[in-house]
Amino acid sequence: MNSDCSKRCLLPRILGLLLTMVSCVVMAQETFFHDGLDRSYFLELPDNIEPGAPLVIVLHGYTSGPAVIYSYSGWSAISAAEGVAVCYPEGTLDYFGVPHWNANLGISDTDDLGFLVALAEHLQTTHNLSPDCTFVCGMSNGGFMSYSLACNAPSTFRAIGSVTGLMSASDFQTCNPETVVPVVHLHGTNDLTVSYTEGTNDPFYWGDTGMEETMDLWTGLMGTTLTYETPMPNEEVVDLTSVDFIRHYGAPGGQEFHHYRVNGGGHEWFGSWGSFDIQSTQVIWDFFSNQCSGGSTSTATINPVSEDFIYSTGRSLGAHTACHIEGYDALGRMTLATQPIAAGEIWDTPRLSGSFFIRATVAGQPSQIIRVGSVTD
Repeated sequence: MNSDCSKRCLLPRILGLLLTMVSCVVMAQETFFHDGLDRSYFLELPDNIEPGAPLVIVLHGYTSGPAVIYSYSGWSAISAAEGVAVCYPEGTLDYFGVPHWNANLGISDTDDLGFLVALAEHLQTTHNLSPDCTFVCGMSNGGFMSYSLACNAPSTFRAIGSVTGLMSASDFQTCNPETVVPVVHLHGTNDLTVSYTEGTNDPFYWGDTGMEETMDLWTGLMGTTLTYETPMPNEEVVDLTSVDFIRHYGAPGGQEFHHYRVNGGGHEWFGSWGSFDIQSTQVIWDFFSNQCSGGSTSTATINPVSEDFIYSTGRSLGAHTACHIEGYDALGRMTLATQPIAAGEIWDTPRLSGSFFIRATVAGQPSQIIRVGSVTD
């Protein structure tokens, strides 16, 4: 709800600017007229973007703005690497003069539902983007708004992602969409702004339902029948957090609810500040991109990870399973472009120069992340 940045955002903000400068992404600030207002947004379009490319709309938090979430979220790197159009719209002022998204909160009369639907359709038409691969995600109040769009505009937004944002009281009580979209949600158990167990403790406007109740609502709407839970690798011990991955699946329509519970995590865009055990933007994009390919919506092709894909001895990296790997430095910048590694293949450390983390992916499986920098036997 409150500002979704802190002093620790300064470095990611600089990195985001540098990524935009070098990654062949065109960034423009534009306006769109809706409901009597000129609404502002930033749009990133990679050079030579393919027809029918995906569109991701990224929503800032309460008190914040599009330039802030652009600076720390790292969506620029995804836009350049994956050929994705990324839009950062700007909210309006509520009755208290604070920038916000009106997720049926009762604190303004702004038609943000209509605006974001119309904006998505405008961008699809103007830039030949895919209506089947249009998604929305957000931080805090932006997450609340994403849930509101899932309730009210599932034909426009085919999946949603939320980081630290739950559901308004109105949305939680009335949400019953004809089509239920897949959801990925990251939330810290020590969030003092949007509590993991009680939301904002406001039963009338922002809501007092917690993460578990929100997950129960959506898995009930989806009709999921199976649950898989596993701890994620604790890659950054010093941040005093850990992450559990909870997957609800087996719905008749194939929808899934993926929850990343950040134990000890606060009101943070994980991976940019606070907990560094998980990269929020990469997790959300992996989930969204699987919806385009049909990956994580098909229970026939998704199975829990039964063993690690890769391993490190400190002097080499080996693969138990054929997979694709990519490397990142300690600041989350890509240092090794995505490439295949065969089962049984071993790479020595010079091939991983500059990489601190290696991410391994196999189609239809949760990704594996291991540390390779400063590792001993």
